[in-house]
Amino acid sequence: MIGLEDITYSYRTGEYRALDHISLTFRRGEWVSIIGHNGSGKSTLVKILMGILNDYEGTITVDGEVLDDENRAELRKKFAIVFQNPDNQFVGATVEDDVAFGLENNGIEREEMVRRTEEALKAVNMLEFREHEPSRLSGGQKQRVAIAGALAMAPEVLILDEATSMIDPEGRQEVLDILRTIHHQGKTTLVFITHDLSEIEESDHAVIMKDGRVISEGTVEEIYQDADALMASRLVLPFHMKLSKQLLDGSFMSYVELVERL
Repeated sequence: MIGLEDITYSYRTGEYRALDHISLTFRRGEWVSIIGHNGSGKSTLVKILMGILNDYEGTITVDGEVLDDENRAELRKKFAIVFQNPDNQFVGATVEDDVAFGLENNGIEREEMVRRTEEALKAVNMLEFREHEPSRLSGGQKQRVAIAGALAMAPEVLILDEATSMIDPEGRQEVLDILRTIHHQGKTTLVFITHDLSEIEESDHAVIMKDGRVISEGTVEEIYQDADALMASRLVLPFHMKLSKQLLDGSFMSYVELVERL
């Protein structure tokens, strides 16, 4: 779905490279998690994928087409993004208005707009809040509405940029449950940006970034086993992962698997 080949970017000429020869492949329907602390290059990568930064070196392909100035606007329609702070995305007076905002801007006919808005709110279990003011929702509910607004655009790629970092554990779990459902449907490529290793267990593929470079990538289990990369990136294994490794012959298990095994 997305190919990045030798992507390099500096915010100023001759300055430290925010991205340093990045090459990655995101397959259609795949859940890819990109992990790293501040300054690792995650946000810069998102800005390039969303077209906020275009003066990069290297090649990006989207759905088999090389991204260039002529097709950039059209290919970007395949993308939607959910940001870290849902309050920064709200523009509507009600939840329903907010989800419909992007559709209205794109000139979608009213009947289709109503249908898509309702389906998106159902997908995130927020239909009963359709007449509520977004500002009166909990953090988790706000982020679910933000996801609904993105889903209503029917994107082929959904990017979540630290979308769980500003909400409480319950809200974080709600968001992860929704992403799990979207992933199981197999229609949308998920690009999940995080610094929390406990959130990547459902991923098909994981990437660790540090100082603008990819220092490790593979399955979640391979990432968990790569002690050198984890140490270099100052990433810490979730407690249940440490426990499963120590108790169960070095094997890594999800929280649910560990509880069942014990």
